[in-house]
Amino acid sequence: MGLARLVVIEGPDTGHEFDIPMRGGAVGRGEGSAVQLSDLAVSRHHCTLELSGGQFVLVDAGSRNRTLVNGQPITRHVLVQGDEIAIGKTRMAFMPIEGGLAMLRQGLPSRVTMEVGSGELLRAAAVATGVDQRAARHLASLAGLGQRLRELGGRSELAAAACEAARAALVAERAFYLVRDASGAIGPTARAIAPELAADPAQASLQLPRDAVHRVLGEAVALALDGLPDGRLGMAAPIVSPAGAPTGLLYAERRAAGWDHVDLLGLGCLAHLVSAASAALDTREALERENQALEEQAGGGEFIGSSPEARAVLAFVAKVGPSDATILLTGESGSGKEMVARAIHRASRRSRQAFIAVNCAALTETLIESELFGHEKGAFTGATERKMGRFEAADKGTLFLDEVGELPLQCQTKFLRVLEEQTFERVGGTRSIAVDVRVVAATNRDLGEMVRAGSFREDLFYRLSVIHTVVPPLRARPGDIAILAEHFLARLRRQVARRVVGFTRDALAALAAHPWPGNVRELRNAVERAIVLGEGDLIRIEDLPPLLWASGGPVAYSGHITPQPVAMAMPAPATGAPVASAAAAAAAPSAAPRSLRELEREGIVAALAATNGNKAQAAAILEIDRSTLYKKIKDYGIDA
Repeated sequence: MGLARLVVIEGPDTGHEFDIPMRGGAVGRGEGSAVQLSDLAVSRHHCTLELSGGQFVLVDAGSRNRTLVNGQPITRHVLVQGDEIAIGKTRMAFMPIEGGLAMLRQGLPSRVTMEVGSGELLRAAAVATGVDQRAARHLASLAGLGQRLRELGGRSELAAAACEAARAALVAERAFYLVRDASGAIGPTARAIAPELAADPAQASLQLPRDAVHRVLGEAVALALDGLPDGRLGMAAPIVSPAGAPTGLLYAERRAAGWDHVDLLGLGCLAHLVSAASAALDTREALERENQALEEQAGGGEFIGSSPEARAVLAFVAKVGPSDATILLTGESGSGKEMVARAIHRASRRSRQAFIAVNCAALTETLIESELFGHEKGAFTGATERKMGRFEAADKGTLFLDEVGELPLQCQTKFLRVLEEQTFERVGGTRSIAVDVRVVAATNRDLGEMVRAGSFREDLFYRLSVIHTVVPPLRARPGDIAILAEHFLARLRRQVARRVVGFTRDALAALAAHPWPGNVRELRNAVERAIVLGEGDLIRIEDLPPLLWASGGPVAYSGHITPQPVAMAMPAPATGAPVASAAAAAAAPSAAPRSLRELEREGIVAALAATNGNKAQAAAILEIDRSTLYKKIKDYGIDA
């Protein structure tokens, strides 16, 4: 028997209790440690417990991930009852032994109680302190629901967890989670029924007084419901959005003892917790829809190619994908860094979780911290409600930070801490939030030069560049140009009503001859422009942007190439073939050079013509904001 023990309240060893021997000992993953943990984020010898003057002292062993007591990093700390120790992803409570769990009669510290991951310790605490068993059930159900919400996969799992928690907390025979359908009618999406009733099909149906349901939803109040069939006694509490609008309700009923205000309060607390989780799911689903739209816009989120350079990138993805290491991707703008990041995500154990992309260059310095870490209600002017940040939304998944070189220095400090400790606070918040996120960063800037210039933190640079690769520009893999062009054609031709089946040889030759300073993004835009402005079933050279006509001129091919499999090989040029059409020949080498302003104006006019003056569609084709398009229309004097 030791003099004290450490109780694991969060992490892989949750629920384990370690007696500390009188001689003290090491804490870590190493063999022979007095407190041996399985958490891979814990060092082999993370810290040491020493007995000094009748008290245990915790001494940090110089671990890279540090040792925290009550949220603060320590070098040496005298432990007292209730101190919370955090190392790696593990949290432990320090408890001097005075007759086992009898110490709980003196009261568990509030900070430990609030962070217990399951209801078991709360149940034990209730028994030890003689707390009313009904209150113990309520608290244990809240703690158990909180643990399940941390592992939440989707809305159906949320509904099922809410029903089970309500039935357990209230000793209810039945519990239902109800939401509005498309017609506005309220109906159950999940249920939890007592085992003795589960065999009865009638228990799966539910009829509630319409006026009572309307009152719960209309007034956003929890109510006890009267007038139910078979002498049942029911309660309902609203599920509300962050704006306070009811979106559904949590319902429980039984036929034994009646309800009172404590039971109603318990159901209301469960509904409040479920409402917060539902709002978090709304945010995550919105971000996933946004990412899906961006992926569609970028061409499906695939890194495509069969050239040696492309195969080298895909081999890198296969090697690093299964790990959780931070990856830094560098390369020119538009070269496909986000596509590589998505491929890494798909190759990882996180592939079923969220992939959240953030363009750091698109956010202002005042907004980027709120966007990444979220904010609390009232944190600043305009913060009317709590907002989940991208790090929280990416929990268990992958966060892609594009243009990471644009992060402000102040934000870099907080970002480094998240990378190191996987914890952060929302803007305006004080509670640490733990996440499990893999970070893939990308930039087209020279971070080493930025470090020397003092605009990028050196420690963050080394932390990001543990594994680093350069995504090659499109001109370095010319064998992939035709493959990518056919891929974009297959994805984008649905924009027009006519049938588009392939490219003429002249068009493919012009694509192959162009240096593509804008890389894959420029190629996609060129194909989209040709699809929208072209007229036949084949994309001709004159359908491509004028800049491509002067990239070397059309090579004399005849015929056309229809779409081939992704791994197709380009045929060699035919010798002595007839020259290209007169229109193409006249337009290319003999065309007088024009300014970029003229070319931009021509592109805007063409996009407006192709969309019958629809500025939103024209802006999408040109890949610019609608406000930018309006400004350019005015600057160039275009009659829209």
